[in-house]
Order: sequence, then structure tokens, then C-alpha cells
Amino acid sequence: MDAGLLQALSKVLVATDLSARSDRAVERAVILAKQTGAALTILHVVDSDLPSRTADRLHDDARALIADHFAALQGADVMASDIRVVFGRDYNDIVDVAEKAGAELIVLGVHRNETRELFRGTTAERVIRTAARPVLMVKARPRSPYHRIIVGVDFSEGSRRAIEFAAKLFPEGEFHLVHAFDVPFKAFLTGDNNRREASKGHQEQMDQFVGGDFTALQTILLTAPTRLFEVVRQGPVRQVIQDQVDRLKPDLLVLGTHGRSGIAHAVLGSVAEDFLSHPPCDVLAVCP
Repeated sequence: MDAGLLQALSKVLVATDLSARSDRAVERAVILAKQTGAALTILHVVDSDLPSRTADRLHDDARALIADHFAALQGADVMASDIRVVFGRDYNDIVDVAEKAGAELIVLGVHRNETRELFRGTTAERVIRTAARPVLMVKARPRSPYHRIIVGVDFSEGSRRAIEFAAKLFPEGEFHLVHAFDVPFKAFLTGDNNRREASKGHQEQMDQFVGGDFTALQTILLTAPTRLFEVVRQGPVRQVIQDQVDRLKPDLLVLGTHGRSGIAHAVLGSVAEDFLSHPPCDVLAVCP
């Protein structure tokens, strides 16, 4: 493995509410820290509106619980681990600690809500929307490093950033770059040849995009070209990505949070929001 690529991540922050969902996030963060040699910060926020005596007790209990869980994990020898329990109220505390710690990645457990409407306004949604850094939402109990990875591609700078970050972070992964496109209505009226030309044009765009200035991606291509796959399909973005998720059963889905597809940083957009509100697997949201 290229030593330079391992420097893609030097500090990771994982936020936990002490639930089983958050335990999975902590375990994944430990695996990532071991892979990359990154320093790990484990954060819990105690509600500052609680009576002081209760808040103080919860503060001490949380620190002890986190320390016990961390010590019980295989690989708990992660260097420079840092347990922080702070008094606060909302997502701002997570973003603030991440910024002050210099974390390049925030790791969260999945939320308990199951629809996009309920996802809006949650701590996870607000962290993803406001943190100027990638956020990994962990759904599955981690067993090993990520292997099969799907990346949604729309040829934007957001896509470029998402691919580059994922390739640096998981240089030994199997990458499936998925691009969806719509065929103009006129093409349906004028026959199969025009539809084939539309598909060919998007495939050429994908080839040019992958052949662009991707230092980390080119390293993968040079060392293991059989681990990079291009998937170009006609259809709605959400459905095309879901079809590939169902077919490939990936460990991780990577989405850029800004691009021509309408996934904006300030407002996540329907595609990213759908997958984050009801994640089919772990989801990494990468801002440009």
C-alpha cells in the first residue's frame, strides 16, 4: 500500500449518543484509525439544559462507558485516542469540536428515523449540511475494512472530490463508479439509434472523467486496474444507484454533496437525502 495514500486521514472524530447505533460508528472509526494511523477523538454531548447534578453524573458515566467500550474493541491500541464529553445541545457542538480538533472526517451512527421528512432537522442531517468536511454514516456492524464501494458520479467537482477522497482513504477497495443519465424525449420518438448515441456519449464522458487528473485514482489504476468499474445506465439517478446497490451489495456508498444533479451543500437534495434518510449500507457524504 502506498505510504502517501495513508496520509489521506490524520484525524477522525466519531460522535456517539451511547446507543447501539453509535457503538457501530465507534467500531468503524477504530478500524479507520488503525488503517490510516489517524488520531481518533470520541465525542459525546451531554444536554446542557439538564440539572447540573444530573448532567455531571451523566458526564462521568458517559466517559466511563466510552472508555470501557473502546478498551474492549480489538485494536483499541489506536494511537492518540481522545475521549471528550462536553456539555451542549445540538449539532453545533459536534461541528465545533471537529473543527477545533482538525478532524478530516466525522463518523456518525444512523439516525432512528426512516423517512426523508423525519431525517430533516436531525443532528445527522445538520452535521452533514454544515460541516465543511466528509461525514461517514455507519449502518452496519463493521467486520473488516471496506471492500466494495459504489460512488455516484455526475461529472461535477463534487463527484471528483468524492472519488478522490474515497480512493485515498480506501486504496485497496473495489470501486464501482455509477453514472445515470436521462434520454431526451425526442430520442424516444426518433428510434433506437438516437438512444444508443445518447448512451455512447455518456460513456465517453465517463471515460474522459475517469481519465482526468485523479492522483489517487490513477494509483489504483496502475496497481490494480481490475478493481475499477464504470457503470453507465439510463434512468433516474436514485433508481439507477439503488439498482446497483441491490446488485452489488456494497459495503459503502459514496455521494458528493454538491453537483449538477442538484445535491447542494446548503440543501442536501433529493438523491443524497433519500439515501441518508434510509441508508442501504454505510454512506459517505463528501463536500467539495
